[in-house]
Amino acid sequence: MKNNPFEFKYPDDINPNDVIDLFVPVFGEYYSVPVSGHTFINGARGSGKSMMFRFMKPDCQVLVDNQGIRLNEPREISDINYFGIYIPIKKGHLNKTDIQLNNKHGEALLNEHFMVINFSLSIFKELSEVGFIDNYDNRRALANFHNLTFVKFLKYSGYIENKIIDENNPIKETFESIIDTLRDISSEFQHGYLKKLIGATEPIPYNGALLLYSDFLFEILTRIRKLPFMPTKPIYLLIDDADELSETQRKILNSWVSLRTTNEVSLKISTQLKYKIFSTINGSRIDTPHDYSEVNVNDIYTTKKDLYYKRVKEIVEKRLIKYDYKITDPEIFFPGDEEQKKKIEELKEKYISEQIALGKSDNQAYDYAYRYAEPDFIKNLGGNRYTYSYAGFKQLVNISSGIVREFIDFASEMYVGELSKADGNEFDVISASVQDHEIKKYSRKKMESEFDKFKKEADNKADMDKLRNLIMGMGGLFQKIIVSNASERRVFSIALNDEPDQELTRIIDLGIQHGYLQKSMIGNKYGTGKARLYILNRILSPHFGLDPTSFAGYKFMDASVLKISLENPNKFISALIKDIDGAVDDGQISMFNETNESYVF
Repeated sequence: MKNNPFEFKYPDDINPNDVIDLFVPVFGEYYSVPVSGHTFINGARGSGKSMMFRFMKPDCQVLVDNQGIRLNEPREISDINYFGIYIPIKKGHLNKTDIQLNNKHGEALLNEHFMVINFSLSIFKELSEVGFIDNYDNRRALANFHNLTFVKFLKYSGYIENKIIDENNPIKETFESIIDTLRDISSEFQHGYLKKLIGATEPIPYNGALLLYSDFLFEILTRIRKLPFMPTKPIYLLIDDADELSETQRKILNSWVSLRTTNEVSLKISTQLKYKIFSTINGSRIDTPHDYSEVNVNDIYTTKKDLYYKRVKEIVEKRLIKYDYKITDPEIFFPGDEEQKKKIEELKEKYISEQIALGKSDNQAYDYAYRYAEPDFIKNLGGNRYTYSYAGFKQLVNISSGIVREFIDFASEMYVGELSKADGNEFDVISASVQDHEIKKYSRKKMESEFDKFKKEADNKADMDKLRNLIMGMGGLFQKIIVSNASERRVFSIALNDEPDQELTRIIDLGIQHGYLQKSMIGNKYGTGKARLYILNRILSPHFGLDPTSFAGYKFMDASVLKISLENPNKFISALIKDIDGAVDDGQISMFNETNESYVF
C-alpha cells in the first residue's frame, strides 16, 4: 500500500530533496521575498509561509539555481544568492511577562538582550547544522572569528569569555562551543536575574551583560558573511511567527527594520495577521516602501483566485507523482459526484433554453444559468439539502479558501477514509462519497471543536463568544439567501457602508486571525470610494450549506446592523431577510451537516 501523499509534516522535518520536489510558490508575490530588503510576509496559519522559509534555507538553495530550478549537481554554499537562517518564534518562548519594568527604558533594553540571546542561539544552531567544507583554511578562519571577533564583541557587551578555540578544531565543534557560551549567558540572565523579578514590587537593577542588535548581533553577522565558506551575499534572518513577540519586542524588531541594513542583513518577518504594531521603541514609525516591503499572502485568494487554483493543482500533482500514483491529475483523483453534476448541467441547459426563448443572447443565457443553476439545485433539495455533495477537486480548492494547509489537512483525512473503505486494497482515486463525508466532518470540526480550542486558549473568552455569534449570523444569513428568490443568491461576503466601531473591529480582526474571515476592499455602492469587505471562510460552506464556488455575491449593510450579530445572530438575520425576496424567517439557523451514517459503499 502506498504512503499517504497528503500526510502533513512540519517544514523543518522535511529533508531538502523532498522540499525541492514538493515546493510550489503558492502566492505569486513569493519571488519578491528572496531579494535584498526587509520584508513582512502576512498570512493566516497554513498559507505557506513556513514552507517558503524552509525552501530558502541553504540546504535547499544548493540544490537549485537562482531561479529555483533543480540542478543536476548541488552547488557550493558559497555560490548561493543569499544565506537564509531560520528563526522560529514559538508561542510563549520569548514573550516573557517577567521582563516588565512599568515601561521604563530598562524594559526595552532587557527585552532586546533576551531577543538577541535567543536569536543568536537559533542562528548558531542553524550554522552548526550546515554542511560547510571542513578543511584547515575554513577551520582556522572560524577559530579566528571566535577568538578575535566573537570574544571581542562579547567583551564590549559586558561578558568576558576566556575560551580559546584551536585552529584545528572542527567547524561544527566551534559553532557548538559558541552555542555553549550563549547558553551560559542565557542561563545567567534567566536564572540569575529574571527569577529575582518574580514577586518583586520594584524594579531590580541589572548588572550583567547586555547584548544588543546593532552593537552585537549585527556586527557578528557582518563578520560571519566574510568567512571564506560563506557566500558574499546578504544574510536573511527568516523570522517566523513574529506575532508571538510581546508588544515591546515587536517595537524592538521594528527598530531593527528601521536601521535599513539590507545590503548585509535583511529581515524576512512572517506574521499570522496579529502583528499590528509598526512603531519603533523610540516612537517613530516604519513605513513601506522606505523601510520594508510587504506581502499579504491571503490576497491571492480574494484577488487572484485562478492563480491559487493552479498552485494547488501543481502541489497535488507533485505529491501524487512523488508517491508513484498512476493517476496524477487532481481533477481525476478527486472526482465529483457524477449524478449531481449531471442534474446541475441539465438545469443549466434548461435555463439557457428558457432565456434564449425570452430573447436573451447566448452570453446572457449562459450567465443566467451559471448564476442560478447551483443555488436552485440546492434549494430544490428541500428537506434533503444535507445530501448536496461537496466532492470534486474544484469544489475542494474553493472550500480551502486560499489556505493550502487546509486542503492538505482534509485531503489527508479523505485518504485515510478511502483507505478504510478499500479494506487493504489498492485504489487510484478518492471516491466522491468519502470526499463529501470527510469535508462535512472537517467543516463541522472547524466550527465546533476547533473553535472551542481557540476559546479555551483565549485571554478574552467573551470576545470568542461574540466571534462565534458573528460567524453564525453571517453563515445563517447567507444560508437564507441561497434558498430565497433574490437576484444574487451565492452570497459569501458582507460589505460595510461605514466604518465599524472599536468593538466590531476587534471581533472581526479576531476572526481574521483565527482564519474564519478574510478581508478585502470593494467599490462602495455610491461609486465614491472603497468599502470594507469581509468574506466568510469557505471551509464553513458544508457547515451552513452554501455554494463555495462564487466570489460575486456580497451584502451591503451598515456596521451597526452587523454589530447586532455579536449578541444575537438570529435577530441580525431577521433584521435583514425581511427585505429579501422569498427569504423565510423561521427564527433559526440550521446546520447543514451530514448525519452520522457511514460511507456509501
